Amino acid sequence: MKVSGIDPAPRRGLQVFDGTDHQIKLEESAAFLADLARDDDHLVCWDAPLTGPPSWVVEGAAAEGSAFCQRPLESFFGRASTGFKAPPGISVQGYAGCPHWALTRSLLGLPRVGRFDGKAESLPFRPMTSDSQRPERGRCIVEVHPAVALWLWCRDERGDAASGLYKSSLVCKADRDKLVLEIWESLLRVRAFAGTFPPTLRDPGTDDELDARVAYALGRLWLDDPAEVSFLGDADTGGFLLPRVPGMEERFRSFVESLAK
Repeated sequence: MKVSGIDPAPRRGLQVFDGTDHQIKLEESAAFLADLARDDDHLVCWDAPLTGPPSWVVEGAAAEGSAFCQRPLESFFGRASTGFKAPPGISVQGYAGCPHWALTRSLLGLPRVGRFDGKAESLPFRPMTSDSQRPERGRCIVEVHPAVALWLWCRDERGDAASGLYKSSLVCKADRDKLVLEIWESLLRVRAFAGTFPPTLRDPGTDDELDARVAYALGRLWLDDPAEVSFLGDADTGGFLLPRVPGMEERFRSFVESLAK
């Protein structure tokens, strides 16, 4: 299967990595994705929420609590009690607050939020929402969160301060560019990550390029080496591809069970 890592932005369009870096202008984004949807076997790794309310709300049942603003997945990475609270600089905000949410809805028909939305089988890409759905063929799409993946991959080397400050407006461009390069070099020392890229690949020029490459690596590893990457969550809790970390899946299951009590 082909893999494309895509970082969408409401104004800039799509930053894409498929073995090569591409910047797709906003006005060309729909046509670009339509071309991808013509491939027989393609996994798109999308850096924006692809699920929203739980399935029973999408099908018409009454919503409760935070169904229209935050998924359990985001709560998990936002609470210290889980042992996996993302460090400062990495945003895991509720899906409804993500600025690329509307663009994703327009381009992909996802996330589906209610009974008036199109059925999943009518969408250009079939959403993958469990680890058991790891595809072997078809036009598929899976949610990723490169910043969280970066943190999990680099925290042994860089510590919990391995954050996403490269996206902060408080950091000057020179320092941000330096941090992007430092994170990239840290990643290349992670065996699983480094093996997904040719040694001659140039350094990423921007944080968007870095995110698109990480998105691609997550998808490539999920297909080729699932011992390294898994899908955490499901359609009801929210979920994305992440490096396998000892204890994380068990902690997440316990956390979801605690919310149901």
